[in-house]
Amino acid sequence: MDHVRRVIVHDKPPIFEPEIVRRPANRVVLGAAAFSLLTQVGALVDVALGRGESVSLFDHAAFALVSVLWLALGVLVFLQRRSRSAGRLFLLSASCGAVFLSLGTLYRAGFIEAFLFVGGLLFFPVFLLSFARAFHEDRHWRRAELVLYVAPLLLLIPGALALQSGRTTPLWRVALLTVALYLLSSAVQAVFDLRSGGTAERAAQSRALLFGLLAGTLPGLALFIAPLVVTGSLVATLTWLPTLILVFLLAMSYSVLLFEFSEADLIVRRGVVYGVLTLVIVVAYAVLGVLLTAGGTAVTSVAGALGFVAVTVIVGAAFAPIQYGARRLVDWLLYGRRADRWELLQALSARLATLMQPDELGDVLVGEMARALHLRGAFLLRRSGTSFEVRHVAGAAARSGVRFEPVPIGLAIPADVIHQALDGGVDSVLIVHRKPATAKYEGTLPPRYRVLDDLHAVLSIPFLTRSGLQAVLCLQPKLAHDAFDADDLELLAPVIRQAVAALDNALLFARLGEKVEELRHAYMRIAREQEAERARLARELHDGTAQELAGLITLATVAERQMHGEDDAVSGTLLRLRRQAEDAYQEVRRASHALRPLMLDDFGLGPTLVRYLDQFAEATGIEVEYEIAEVSPLSDEIELALFRVAQECMENVRKHSGARRARLCLGREGLNVTLSVSDDGRGMSEAGDPGIGLVGMRERIESVGGSIEVGGEPDGGVRVEAKVSLEETWQRTLSELS
Repeated sequence: MDHVRRVIVHDKPPIFEPEIVRRPANRVVLGAAAFSLLTQVGALVDVALGRGESVSLFDHAAFALVSVLWLALGVLVFLQRRSRSAGRLFLLSASCGAVFLSLGTLYRAGFIEAFLFVGGLLFFPVFLLSFARAFHEDRHWRRAELVLYVAPLLLLIPGALALQSGRTTPLWRVALLTVALYLLSSAVQAVFDLRSGGTAERAAQSRALLFGLLAGTLPGLALFIAPLVVTGSLVATLTWLPTLILVFLLAMSYSVLLFEFSEADLIVRRGVVYGVLTLVIVVAYAVLGVLLTAGGTAVTSVAGALGFVAVTVIVGAAFAPIQYGARRLVDWLLYGRRADRWELLQALSARLATLMQPDELGDVLVGEMARALHLRGAFLLRRSGTSFEVRHVAGAAARSGVRFEPVPIGLAIPADVIHQALDGGVDSVLIVHRKPATAKYEGTLPPRYRVLDDLHAVLSIPFLTRSGLQAVLCLQPKLAHDAFDADDLELLAPVIRQAVAALDNALLFARLGEKVEELRHAYMRIAREQEAERARLARELHDGTAQELAGLITLATVAERQMHGEDDAVSGTLLRLRRQAEDAYQEVRRASHALRPLMLDDFGLGPTLVRYLDQFAEATGIEVEYEIAEVSPLSDEIELALFRVAQECMENVRKHSGARRARLCLGREGLNVTLSVSDDGRGMSEAGDPGIGLVGMRERIESVGGSIEVGGEPDGGVRVEAKVSLEETWQRTLSELS
């Protein structure tokens, strides 16, 4: 994230197109805007001639400037909305408002001025209500809506006459109440649209419109309309009206133009957070000033200084909670969620600090990114040979109502195409689509970035590890706004660096696991070859050497009988020869069975262990207890590994322990098979290091996915316990059956 290449392409519909002025309805609306502009020019002429209220030139200029801004905002919204019904209605409302405000110091100059002033005042909220109803462009105009315009028409002339006469008549108060009613109805309409659901983008627009309407109209209702209706007089001078209208224009600019800016989130985030902090600080010191004034205490006094210090300390202590609350307010304004994205990304950072497999890391990364940044979706491209494949996909399209096709898992893109788009994996790419001013300045996206844009990847972040470009994190548009702003990039930078390190570690551990698995398979292959060689030697000993010794024993017996005791010395020699041959025969048989117990293939592990232990006890004189449960079915590798461990343990008992008693237990619990061998001998401290024998047992058990533990017994001796899990064997069997 250290290098982000912004690719800005002006390929959206242009702001102005010639056909806009060719439509009859648009010509009527633009005519109203032109009339409003002429009214403003006429008002300036009247001011120059000295007509109207006797106020300062600054006040006249303030009214004129804000009225021009009002009309300019209406034209801008009209063009941004591409002259659809909402844009036309807003321009009509702005035209009426500009007329009303431009005559704010001239409404007593004559009946025409009063008529235009009252007309603008009465009709701008009506058109604003119609704009609120058509805000999402999904409501068709109905003739019944003409009823909304009846009251302003009926009150127009009586209101103008009352205003010109300077008397606060009941009809004038009704007119002001009508204005308040329409303004509040506009806010109610925004609340209704917000509660009606729909897409996340639509909900965010409704919240923005509600914010603009309330922030712009409530101060005017409180300072102007309510006092005039109740008392017939103002609590604030008329010169404050342009300031209130300017607040209204700023709020409405935010609400209706927010989604036209690529840095919309940044504007709202910083504006709200800094605005709330500033407001709290100003209010805190204002309250201090009021209290000091009420108590007749100056700031320079001891009490005033202590109060100032106390307020400073309180504001400083409350700074972090206020900032946190402001961020939560921003998240609600933008996304309608109360979750703090800072907390979500911190939680993601904590999860990235743990060791995960690459697949688990990919799922966690895209899922948490989509949730923390309120994205329509996110996915990860993982390198696979000469291409990048979509391995992990997450998004909120299904629950948010956004019609957004997810990227298919397994989609492969050639690696050279991704390298070209990301400049070899060095730069992140941020694609921003904007509107040109006119069709003349339209542009197209460069071909190298088209693959990312086709996948709806607004921000593509390469994961450059020690082994090269291994993955690309692609973030799709936000639920409410498309672009990523500077705050988003700053917030993502440390998390992405940690994610790259986590992926690098995950890949290294995955490769290490693969190498360990390869070594395990190699050991198993070697062990199988060794067992095959042992089986061959066992067969040769059994079928060759043992048979020859048996023949030698037979010949010695025959020769002994043929002597008939004629020569005692020769008979004794033949007897010793026969006995030595019999001993050699038994040793060959034992060696043959030790190399490969043939019973293991025919009868399984349990019976083979029983016979082996009986023979061991008979041959060594060591008392052997055994408890052998039914553990089949087991694979040949597992049976052989457990038998060899039992063999090695019993040999250690015979050679090293000096034990008089040994015990062997074989059992099974679920998918785990356990073999334990214990004795009452000297223990490992006196018996010495088992050395190669223990290493061989451990390698053999681990080669079949098991583990082995060696420890002492409470009463002396050694206990060896081998445990093998059959889960992998069952999974392999099920996969073969499927």
